[in-house]
Order: sequence, then structure tokens, then C-alpha cells
Amino acid sequence: MSAQKTLNSMDSHVTQLLGLAHTHSNQPMPQIPLSDADWARVQGLFPEHACTRGRPRRSDREILNAILWLQQRNEKWHRLPGTFPPQQTCYLRYMTWKKSGVLDQVNERLPQCNGEYATAAGCNS
Repeated sequence: MSAQKTLNSMDSHVTQLLGLAHTHSNQPMPQIPLSDADWARVQGLFPEHACTRGRPRRSDREILNAILWLQQRNEKWHRLPGTFPPQQTCYLRYMTWKKSGVLDQVNERLPQCNGEYATAAGCNS
């Protein structure tokens, strides 16, 4: 591999790590981490869990932030930064929410279509 290709590859990787990568969609994405207002829109979709045994359960908000981060950047699970809960925890919760339809409801409730993008994308605000 040439030195230029190596540098370009490193620049691309650093850009992704810093969150500067461009998404492939013209739609604005929810802010990560979710704002309090956005979390309030979807919080009711997640049932309360009163577990007193074992490790403390990771919050649904933390897990949702990780899932949205992955979706926005079109990344793989193994690239989930260490600032989020463990990838296995996020993946298991993702699969549960996907099967139950919770993620579809989250996508309906979060404000992804507004302003100029709504008209261009044909979204209903």
C-alpha cells in the first residue's frame, strides 16, 4: 500500500472516530446523546424493570444512544466506542426492541423530518 493511501485511510478513520463523517442521507438525525426533549418523546415505549438481583441494568437511554450512533454512522457493532455500554448488551437490547417493534416506534416519534429537509424528503412533520 502506498504512503498516500495509508494517510487517506488514517484520515478517514480519524474523521469517523471524531464523529465528523458525513451521513449518506439528507435527513437530519436525532442529536446523540438524545436531548431530554427527544428522550421524553420515546421514554414511554420502554417498560420499567425492577430487578434487584445481579448487575444493575443499563439504562434504556444509554442503549438507545448507542444504537442511534451506530445507525447514523452506518457502523458495525464492534466499532462501538467505549463511551457506550458494552456492544453485547447493546446488541441484545437492539434485537429485543427490533423484534417487538419498539425501534420502529422510536423512529416514528423522533423528529427526523423538519425544516427544508422535510419538503425535500417528502416527510410529514
